[in-house]
Amino acid sequence: MNRRIAAMVGVVPIALALAAAPMRAQLQQGSPIDDLLKRAGDAFNDLNYNRADSLAHQVLAIGKQITAAQRTRALLVIAAASYPEETAAQKRAVALATLKQIVRTNLSLKLPQELTWAGLDSLVDEAKRTTFGVEVSGDKEQVVVGPQGTASLKVRGSRPGSYRLTIMPESGGSAAVVDSLPATTSGEFRFKTMRGEQPMFTSGDWSVIVTGVDASSRDTVTVRYAARVDAPALEFLPIAAKLDSSKLLKERTGRFGAKSVFPGLLVGATAFALASSVRAQGNIKTKVAADSKGVAVGGVLALSTIAAGFADKGRWIPANIAANKAYGEAFQKSVVAMQAENRRRIAEYKTTFHIDLEAR
Repeated sequence: MNRRIAAMVGVVPIALALAAAPMRAQLQQGSPIDDLLKRAGDAFNDLNYNRADSLAHQVLAIGKQITAAQRTRALLVIAAASYPEETAAQKRAVALATLKQIVRTNLSLKLPQELTWAGLDSLVDEAKRTTFGVEVSGDKEQVVVGPQGTASLKVRGSRPGSYRLTIMPESGGSAAVVDSLPATTSGEFRFKTMRGEQPMFTSGDWSVIVTGVDASSRDTVTVRYAARVDAPALEFLPIAAKLDSSKLLKERTGRFGAKSVFPGLLVGATAFALASSVRAQGNIKTKVAADSKGVAVGGVLALSTIAAGFADKGRWIPANIAANKAYGEAFQKSVVAMQAENRRRIAEYKTTFHIDLEAR
């Protein structure tokens, strides 16, 4: 009624016009979509319902570029323009169908004062009673810590229904989270962000999709929300399976082995030479010639020296033994320390959700 009087009189106080001037300047500097919505609202206030409806439909035709708030505002203008106070201009069925579109994802809908009147408020109540709607709520920013941490979203339906939650990357691919709730009017999804010791999410844009199915009519409502996920790469310290044996010091001196061949031959030759140079004094005679005795003695000494060389296992080196033991103990300590650090990184790993809870 006030809108009709203002339109008929056509007089606006100068003070009000001056006060509204800064607001008009701000709106003119805003987005073209907001400008269209303002013009639609102005047309409604001027009782030009057809123009208000046309401008609001132009906003909806823009598609994905409009925000959820802009889409809701356009639908509200269409509903109000379809069911004004003037009986001759009322299109009840159009207004009710439009309001049902809104309450399917906004159960707590309240009409702005500049668009509503008692009859339209009653139509909103009817839309809520006769429409299966789903509303999702929760903290817009959630930080989930470690494998046991969880994020949560609450869901409410206008009537009992079953609900399903899916979180998947905007770029496509398999879902990271899928959860469901049995028939209920309200419930809460709780989901982890790690599977075992590995993050389930990567940093980027994700879609949060909630689908509700009316238990009686099987009417289905799907609501999508945009989410930004911050999930840095979880990097572990590399742990060696075993210590590096190339860094171990020799604990024995080297075996003499083949190196004993030359000394053995030298010893044998020396013994032979000595035996050959010695002659018995007087008339003492032996059955074996001096040369053959020297060969036997030299051969035995040579073989004994060479055998001793090959049997040698080397001498223990205490300093190297102690160094190797210290190295092994240090390796085990480093393994334990790195394992503890990796467990700490898992336990303190954070996934941050920034969820825009305006339905798309």
